[in-house]
Amino acid sequence: MRILCILMALFLIIAPSIVLADEEAQSAKEGLKEVHGGMKKVTKAVDKKVKKGIKAVDKKAKKDVKAIDKNAKKTLKKADADIKEAVLD
Repeated sequence: MRILCILMALFLIIAPSIVLADEEAQSAKEGLKEVHGGMKKVTKAVDKKVKKGIKAVDKKAKKDVKAIDKNAKKTLKKADADIKEAVLD
């Protein structure tokens, strides 16, 4: 009988903590879902800004490459003409 009383007392002590732990686990899951949703929003916003920035940098880089190519062609033509002039002289 004593063992039964001790077991029942332990059950009454432990049972509320089990229920509370279950509720805390549920609230923790909900909290994680909210955090995950917030992280997705931030990631999307940052991604959009990065794409805008990359477009601007890419446009500037294309202009720079075009200018370099133009100068390289001029220099190559001039070097070719100088070589032809030197060989013919």
